[in-house]
Amino acid sequence: MPFRNHLAILLLLLACGQGRTGEIPKTLAYYAQPNPYFNAHAEDVAKIHDGFFFVIGSWDEGVASFLGVGDQPPQKPEWRDQARENLSNLRKAGATESLLAVSFSDSAEWPSAPTLLSEDHRLKFEKHFASIGKSAKELGFAGVSIDVEYPYPRYDLTHSIYNYEGYIAEDLLAAAARQGKTAMAALLDQFPEAVIFLLPGDLWGRPIERAFYFAMLEEMAERDAPGGLHLGYERAYCLLDPVAQVAIPRVGDFVADRLLSGKMLEYWKRRCTVAPGVWPVHMVETGGKDYPKRPWPEELAELREQMRILRSVAKRYIWSFSGQPLWFEWSPEIEKEFGLSKPSYPGIEEVAPGWHSILRDRTVTADPASLKLIEAVREYDHGKLARGELCDRFGTPGEWLVLGPLGNPYLNPAFSAPNAPLGDIRPDLPLHGRDGVVRWFKFEGTEPTGSVRMNALFEWRATDKASAHLVTWVEADEEQAGVLNVGWDDGIVVRIGEQTVFDRAKYPERGHGLLFRDRYDFEEQAPVVIPKGKTRVSVTSINSHGSWGFNLRFTDEKGHPLEGLRFTASP
Repeated sequence: MPFRNHLAILLLLLACGQGRTGEIPKTLAYYAQPNPYFNAHAEDVAKIHDGFFFVIGSWDEGVASFLGVGDQPPQKPEWRDQARENLSNLRKAGATESLLAVSFSDSAEWPSAPTLLSEDHRLKFEKHFASIGKSAKELGFAGVSIDVEYPYPRYDLTHSIYNYEGYIAEDLLAAAARQGKTAMAALLDQFPEAVIFLLPGDLWGRPIERAFYFAMLEEMAERDAPGGLHLGYERAYCLLDPVAQVAIPRVGDFVADRLLSGKMLEYWKRRCTVAPGVWPVHMVETGGKDYPKRPWPEELAELREQMRILRSVAKRYIWSFSGQPLWFEWSPEIEKEFGLSKPSYPGIEEVAPGWHSILRDRTVTADPASLKLIEAVREYDHGKLARGELCDRFGTPGEWLVLGPLGNPYLNPAFSAPNAPLGDIRPDLPLHGRDGVVRWFKFEGTEPTGSVRMNALFEWRATDKASAHLVTWVEADEEQAGVLNVGWDDGIVVRIGEQTVFDRAKYPERGHGLLFRDRYDFEEQAPVVIPKGKTRVSVTSINSHGSWGFNLRFTDEKGHPLEGLRFTASP
């Protein structure tokens, strides 16, 4: 692309930002509790944040404690009074986007067959979410954040808690949907214009979870709720690489195109967004022992560019997470006056002012390579590029033919179909897989990031001790030398034509995590040559247990996606 075109794009971004209203996306911080600092320093706080997640804990016990339910007053009424005062001062200073945040506990009864199939529990959702909506509106919140993450093992239909005595899987899914619809209806009856955040922000969750929040989305679509549903997407917690950062704010749109239809899809496209989440102290707070330790100036420089990229492509919101407050710079005087202790992060003296500088920056990326991809994202937004074509621009296949689940070649080689990826591919031909007959089927990729999540592909069912073959075709007008970027869990083999270009089929006894060093999607690179014309690309993905997937992208030596490649699942 000529430089003048890059310059034009840059000037446009700098002039008007990238939110859907022509503004820089709003930046929220997770999390906060009511405190006197917000009253005294609201103007300082508003220079770095547009709002906060005010957390009250679980949707059942937390609501009863801090908000009250029905005629029952809150057990801690002072929380409401302090929050009201904080929000009033923050709004006057310009920080208008704060959210009342509730979560689902991993140790609570829900979800289980008795709670899902219980009419009393559905009515409990109605009462508690009515209180959430009413309190959020009365106190001056912009909306509500709902974190459904923590009971995630029990969102799986095969969890041992479900014995299927007197009910079937469809009963559980229908019950979860009724409760999700009830909860959202009760909330919106009290607060029709509420902004709704959903954590973790992944439309392709486990079945019970998905039934619950799809029903919430359906209720919002039926009302055309103006606040919209915004996915608090946690994949951006890791700095990853610039190409992935450009792609992340559109992952939800790709999945929505796959899983939604009719009024829900139309509502999604008009009102809903992905809100990428940033973890500014990931290096010291994640708990990942392998995260690369670096000088803070290097980490902060990369974090600054991450935020500039996300500001360029996020539609409405960006949010940040920290387990300890990073919205003030500690001093003995501050601690004495407001009772705010010094965060315990190593290097906090550098981190807090550095992070605040990044937040005050509010500029967008000027990197030409990122701008080129941002232009492609804009074309996709305006219907000028299909999902697969956008994946092409990011150097990753947008669709695959898949065969599986197959036997794990180390545990059940007899049914691993090792010759299938290089043979004739006939969707009508039965082949013998791990649990019975399998056939090739088409799977449209859901992420321009280059990630293929096999758990989602096989609906989280029986993915331990398994393998699968995936095939696509790459077409190039001229022969191109490039780099194959790969990440995997637990084993992988990649072929171009009949040549094996990457082989990590053998994996450690305890498996191999998909996210390398708690940060990178792509662990290794291999030189490759893409022939002129159309060439088969095949991947054999092998899983030991737990999470399953791989990441794949074709780039030049600088990590920029190879240009002119076109991928298709049709030979």
